Amino acid sequence: MVRKLGFALLLIVFAATFVRLGIWQLDRAHLVQEISKPVADKVEVRIETLIKPRISIPDDSKGRLVSATGRYERILQAPNQSTNNDSARKKWQVGILKLNTGAGLLVVRGIGDVAPPSEFIEVHGRLMPSQIEDRSIGSNLVSELSRLDSTVLLSRVNFDLYDGYLIAITEKPDSLIERVPAPQLVVKAAGFYWQHISYVFIWWLMALLALCLPLFKRRSE
Repeated sequence: MVRKLGFALLLIVFAATFVRLGIWQLDRAHLVQEISKPVADKVEVRIETLIKPRISIPDDSKGRLVSATGRYERILQAPNQSTNNDSARKKWQVGILKLNTGAGLLVVRGIGDVAPPSEFIEVHGRLMPSQIEDRSIGSNLVSELSRLDSTVLLSRVNFDLYDGYLIAITEKPDSLIERVPAPQLVVKAAGFYWQHISYVFIWWLMALLALCLPLFKRRSE
């Protein structure tokens, strides 16, 4: 009798554990749905108040709306670029904006060959992290960028550069260039929704099998 009671208690413990694991996977599925959404925009700030030159962009600063004022020192081209993996690859016009502080910032102005204003300009846009993989091998290393990363320009300029790059949403004065979309960053949780849901069914099926084990045993006897 004690042996049967102990066996039943063990099955209940196993079943409760499987049920709890299923609930945990269900919570993860809801978390994936909740987190995998664009991050809400914060108030726009001056880039000088957010990050420092030659310092990596903190995670909480990526995707922020920022503004910067300065003069374009050089215009470059970044071939084979896109805002996501599905969109068509295009050549972006990128300017090195030298700020009033003396530091420089990579600014994606848009698509096309529209020349920027020669005077001081105010840029409003979204701050993005540096690209870590080359998008192309520039045929002309002076005027083309293999990736949007300020470190590849350190040997070409004599002033400090901010990490990352800015996708311009507006410029004042405006030069009417075709702008590149500046989407909000999306924070993604590990895994996929239906993957977690499938684990829920698996764990709860294991719980049901644990509770039905005595019936199988009795039938075999």
